[in-house]
Amino acid sequence: MTDGLNEEIQQAFAKLTRVPRPHLSERIRESIWGRPAPGTRLAPGVPAWVGPGVSSPRAGRRAAPRRVLVAAVLVIALAAVALLVGPAGVAQRLSAVRQVFSSHRPAATTAAGPASAPVAPQISPAVSASPASPEPTPAPAASPPPAETPAPAPAALPGYSCSAQSGGGGAQSTMTAARVGAQSGFDRFVVEFSGGVPQFEVRLQDSAAFGQGTLRGSAGLAVTLRNLTGTVYAGQREFRPGLTVIQEARLLSDSGGTAQWGVGLAYASCFHAWILGGPSRLVIDVQH
Repeated sequence: MTDGLNEEIQQAFAKLTRVPRPHLSERIRESIWGRPAPGTRLAPGVPAWVGPGVSSPRAGRRAAPRRVLVAAVLVIALAAVALLVGPAGVAQRLSAVRQVFSSHRPAATTAAGPASAPVAPQISPAVSASPASPEPTPAPAASPPPAETPAPAPAALPGYSCSAQSGGGGAQSTMTAARVGAQSGFDRFVVEFSGGVPQFEVRLQDSAAFGQGTLRGSAGLAVTLRNLTGTVYAGQREFRPGLTVIQEARLLSDSGGTAQWGVGLAYASCFHAWILGGPSRLVIDVQH
């Protein structure tokens, strides 16, 4: 009995899965989508959703149970196929059915035309804000070197003269040193004091003979100092440098606050006597 049942099921499945007749595929498509096949004319006044051969909405409503019946038959057939041929066979049968349906399904058209592929928004690369570089620190302006304090202009020297010259103050002072030296264009004789320069007088004479002795040379200068203290001079008392003009210088006397120097000259020459400070000095320049 079981063999007979299996044979009947196979025969029924063969009928269901064989290539459908053209009018059957049209009926199935109409039942599923509710549209007539291309080229099928509808009765006047019948809407497009009503199947072919249906002349009124009432007839369309009667066609709805047929769709349900066809769907149920398809479900039962697919279940039977799964029992007989397995999942692989079901897939092959469904593929054949889809090919049949797709050959009669109208191509979907849109009034708007093919949808254009979405354009990916172009993201502009973010401009990386570079960190603000510190402004170059300007080099400090070189400060001008401090203006050098100009050296004080030397005091105007008295012109050379052959006449007697005098000066100095009345304050008492003490002789501390004496020296002789050669300069450019003249010879110099200097007497240095611990206090201010005392009163002095310088006089040119036409010989090198003095009351306390005769010096080298053919002419001489008599240098007299007054208002000195009673301290005895302890420095050098005689010089013989043999310069261009000054041949010899000697301390002739030093007593009672008065001292006298004699300067022997190679020849009679004009001179100028002047005072310098720090320390106090009497300077006598004899012209060459």
